[in-house]
Amino acid sequence: MQEVAVCDDRGRVSLGSEVIEKFGRRFHVVVMPNEVVLVPVSKDPLKDLAEMGKKLPKGLTITDLKRVGRERAIKEATGSLKSGYRK
Repeated sequence: MQEVAVCDDRGRVSLGSEVIEKFGRRFHVVVMPNEVVLVPVSKDPLKDLAEMGKKLPKGLTITDLKRVGRERAIKEATGSLKSGYRK
């Protein structure tokens, strides 16, 4: 699915029913240097965090997790995110 969304005179953007059904009505707005990203707001962020934690490899320290998080954030922001963790 690819669409062009247009702001109205009041700055509102209509996403359409298909997007709303899939992601909901609430989004975090992330302003990047060359783009604006809408990230759906989780209905239960603690549950989502617990699920993410289950997918992490065992034996990582807090320092390892911070490093991996920083690396993944930089890669994601630059568009070169690859799956997998390194220790």
